[in-house]
Amino acid sequence: MRRGGWLAASFCLLCLLALLWPSGAKGENGTKETKRLAVVMADRVNVRQGPGMPYRPMANVRRGEVYRVVDVKDGWVEIEWENNRTGWVAEPYAVFVQSAEVVQEDRLRLRQEPGAKARILGHLTQGETVWVIGEEGGWKKVVAEDAVGWVAASYLAPAENRSVSQSEGVVDADSLNVRAAPSLDAERIGRLLRGDRVKIVETKQDWHKIIARSGLAGWVAADYIGVESEKAAENQEGAVDASVPPSVIRLGGPQSYVSRWTPGPVQPLAGKTIVLDAGHGGKDSGAQSVDGIKEKELTLETVKLLKNKLQSYGARVVLTRDGDDYVPLSARVAAARLYQADAFISLHYDSAADRQASGITVYYYDRLADYRLAQSFEQPFSQFVLLPFRGVAFGDYYVLRENERPSVLLELGYLSNPSDAGTVAGDAYREAVTTAMVHAVLRYFE
Repeated sequence: MRRGGWLAASFCLLCLLALLWPSGAKGENGTKETKRLAVVMADRVNVRQGPGMPYRPMANVRRGEVYRVVDVKDGWVEIEWENNRTGWVAEPYAVFVQSAEVVQEDRLRLRQEPGAKARILGHLTQGETVWVIGEEGGWKKVVAEDAVGWVAASYLAPAENRSVSQSEGVVDADSLNVRAAPSLDAERIGRLLRGDRVKIVETKQDWHKIIARSGLAGWVAADYIGVESEKAAENQEGAVDASVPPSVIRLGGPQSYVSRWTPGPVQPLAGKTIVLDAGHGGKDSGAQSVDGIKEKELTLETVKLLKNKLQSYGARVVLTRDGDDYVPLSARVAAARLYQADAFISLHYDSAADRQASGITVYYYDRLADYRLAQSFEQPFSQFVLLPFRGVAFGDYYVLRENERPSVLLELGYLSNPSDAGTVAGDAYREAVTTAMVHAVLRYFE
């Protein structure tokens, strides 16, 4: 055979081996399904933009959550932590799953080491699903929702994949708090009103994990949700190909799903261009709290999170700055004109001589061009529970006054107020306030 023929054959063989090589396969005992999954091992782990500590955190994941593995590089694991969004976590905190198994004995002892004399860390409940990450003798190392430890293998049985069902419900209370966890002590991240429709994605004891049409996701008391219908995955309209990769899989006892598949995203903002303006930057730090929290840093972090959420709804999002840069006001307005923005949103954090001043304000300039956009924020922010809503007001700001496109300026809390400053600096606040803003934008374009 000619040399060129050998080269072509070798190339084809290498391609074939690359296709057959298992993706993300650590743990040879794992099934085909779980070789590509990793379980979080710590209470709170940062998801970063790249494989290294210098990369900015984008979100947090928690113990017991399981994610699809995309790549492994230099001691870091790339996971799909939201539908079509990936990020990196340190490899010690993301261990590859061998299998999902169900506890067969009530109050099964969870031990620190593999042995009957090892210290007892806690107990597992019959029917609880755990993730197996190791095996030694007759013991298996498992990750439960609250702890990691060893259990006797004879008390575990393989978990069967259950068909995915999604219940829809309606709020049956005048006002219903949405919390970050299934507990009355958990932080409130939003509020629903009577008649609001939700999708129930998980049930845990007396709580439902819901996703509202606004995009708000969290836990609500099950007693105040009227379940309207259930849609099984086998139904034609709701059927999802099992080849679709799994989104986050949470453990929550016998009523949780071992696998939960996520359909393709809805795109209600397709064709819309939104310019997001992170206030201040560079030499202009903006307001600053007594603890040194700078407005320019908060606005940039908030704008980046908001960008990701709006893009998930199909919007084309342009940032006036994506780093610690000084951008003149005229250039910010020019961006709205250049990209023919359907909406221009400028984000700020306020300051006042009165240290008791608190809350969120939405400003507009042109009553004909801007007021309807400003009004769309009223309901989402009125339902917001982390800070009070001060209302919609006229504001003679350059980025509004000189702007030809529909525009608003949001003041998202007072850094001069120590209580506001502590609230707005938290990840939970940015998560909740950006969800409220997405709700507003969706209302505006309805």
